Amino acid sequence: MANPLKSLIKPALISFASQFGPHIRHSRQEKLWVLMYHRILPATDSRFQQEEPGMLVTPDSLAMHLREIKKHFEVVSLGDWVKAKEKGEKLPTKACAITFDDGWLDNFEFALPVLKAESTPATLFAVAEKIGTEFQFWPNIIAMLLLSGANKTMCKHPFFNQLASQLDNLPKHPNRDQLANIILQLKQFSDKDIFDALAEINWQELCAEKPLPALMDWAQLKAMQDSGLVEIGSHTCTHRRLTNALNTEDLRHEIITSKTILEERLHKPVNLFCFPNGDYNSEALVLVKEHYQAAVTTRRGINVTPKEFHELTRIGLHDEVSHTKALFRSRLSGWV
Repeated sequence: MANPLKSLIKPALISFASQFGPHIRHSRQEKLWVLMYHRILPATDSRFQQEEPGMLVTPDSLAMHLREIKKHFEVVSLGDWVKAKEKGEKLPTKACAITFDDGWLDNFEFALPVLKAESTPATLFAVAEKIGTEFQFWPNIIAMLLLSGANKTMCKHPFFNQLASQLDNLPKHPNRDQLANIILQLKQFSDKDIFDALAEINWQELCAEKPLPALMDWAQLKAMQDSGLVEIGSHTCTHRRLTNALNTEDLRHEIITSKTILEERLHKPVNLFCFPNGDYNSEALVLVKEHYQAAVTTRRGINVTPKEFHELTRIGLHDEVSHTKALFRSRLSGWV
C-alpha cells in the first residue's frame, strides 16, 4: 500500500526543488552540472520496451531539457570547459555540459537531430572495440529473452537457475519494471559470468527476432563528431568494470588502448574518459589521470569549484524523473 504521507510530501518537494534549487539561484562560485544520458528513443520504437526505465529519455523530453537548461545555465562543451579551467580562464558560475554514455545507435538516430535543432554541444563516450559490431549489452539480451518467453529455458542452466523463483513467476508479457527487477538481481554477478551463461544457452536462437545493432558504426560515430557539436571520449574498449577483477594488463588495455583506437579511427585527440558503471579502483584512476585530461563518474552531484577533473560527478536523467519541466528542474537541483 502506498504511503499517503509520502505521496503528499514528494510532489511538494519536487515543486520546491524545481523553483528554489541551486540551478535557479545566483552563484558566486564556479559550478559545473554534467548531465548523463544513455538511450534516446521514442515510446513507439520497439527497442523502448526492451530497455530498463532508468536508461531512457524520449527525443521530446531531450529537446525540452536542452531548452530548459539554456534558461538557467551557460551550456558548455565538457572538453572546452576543462581546457579553459586548466588555463585559469574565467568560467561561468553556472555551467552545464551534456554527456551520452556507450555510443548507442539511437543517439545517432534521435539525439543528434535534437542537438542540431537546439545547437547544443555534447560529449559522447564510446566503447571503442564494440563500435560497428553486433555486440549487445547483457541487460538488453536478458530483456529480449524474457520478452520472447525464454525464462523457462533459461532456468535449466545452473547460472540462471539461481533466480528460478523470480523467473518462474514472470507473466507471459513482462513489463519494463519487471524486466528491470530481474536485471537488478543479475547485477550482483560479474559481466563475464553472465555473458558465459548466455553463450552456453545460445541466446540468439531463443530470441523471437534478431536484434538491431545496439551501438552505432564508425561512420555514424564520425558523423556525430563531424557535426561540430559532439566530442568523442573513451568508455573503455569493452565496457568492463575497472575493478580489482581486472589485472594491470587488462586495465591498461581498457583505458589506454581504447584511446588509441578512437584516435586512429576518428583522427582527433581523445581527452575525456568515462568509467563504466562508475566502478574503478585506485590503479585505474592513476592510469586515467596519466592519459586523459578529465573523467566522469556516475556519482550524483554538482561540481563546485573543482580542482581535480578525473572524478567529476553527474546527474543522471531518464524519462520517469524528467518528462515534465518541473520534474527536470527538480532533478537539476540535486535534491530529488
